[in-house]
Amino acid sequence: MTTSNLAGELRGALAGVPGTGLLEVHFQPVVSIADGDPLGAEALVRWCHPRLGLLSPDTFVPVAERAGLGLRLDAAVLDLALRQLATWDAAGVRVHRVGVNLGRTSLHSPELLTTVQRACEHAGVLPGRLMLEVVEHDELTLTPERLTAVQALADADITLALDDFGAGHAGVGLLGRLPFGVLKADRSLLPGPHRTAALRAPDARRVLAGVVALAAAVGVEVTAEGIETPAHRELVADLGVPHAQGWLYSRALPAPAFAAWWRQRVSALAA
Repeated sequence: MTTSNLAGELRGALAGVPGTGLLEVHFQPVVSIADGDPLGAEALVRWCHPRLGLLSPDTFVPVAERAGLGLRLDAAVLDLALRQLATWDAAGVRVHRVGVNLGRTSLHSPELLTTVQRACEHAGVLPGRLMLEVVEHDELTLTPERLTAVQALADADITLALDDFGAGHAGVGLLGRLPFGVLKADRSLLPGPHRTAALRAPDARRVLAGVVALAAAVGVEVTAEGIETPAHRELVADLGVPHAQGWLYSRALPAPAFAAWWRQRVSALAA
């Protein structure tokens, strides 16, 4: 299928056109490293395509951005995630905060604050329970007007997170320009076979320790991404990282499976 055809079908899915599939959100838990206590979740969009099956965001989010659908896609995911948070509240599953990825188009949109506030109001969720995750895989153009708009999000009690720190363009420069409350350290900073490095490159632990120290210096909370092994957990715990997410705890799950995981985790910790 060509990119243009995929974009056309995605436009249809966003508009609810029959035969173009449905968007759904899966959730990956964020936990306390100290005891594994579940704290929140990251919302990750999937597209249930009628012919191609379940598509990951890497397949269609770039298509959405190029086709001018980024803002609509982000708004749809935001709405789904917040409504699910409210549904869990009603069912007694208290997920403290949900993170939603914010694409390039949305970050540059003058409608962003209004879109976010409207979604929170419709779902009946306080803005303080929302975290917007900024992914900077392409360099962002931050004009004074855009910086003011992003600051308005923080002023509305919405947490901003710098996602995938250590990968792509997600670097120190952006950390010093936006009012971030959370830094999400990318899995590429962790030691392991996934990390390719020269023989005399700096030790991964020291690099990660430097990132943690940087975050502490500017008053930003750290979440370690990609925690897959007990060794990873012990490493970030030793460095004082408070929160983590990764396959060691759970993959991203559909909403019903996530709720079951959450209840089981809470019951196990209470036993």
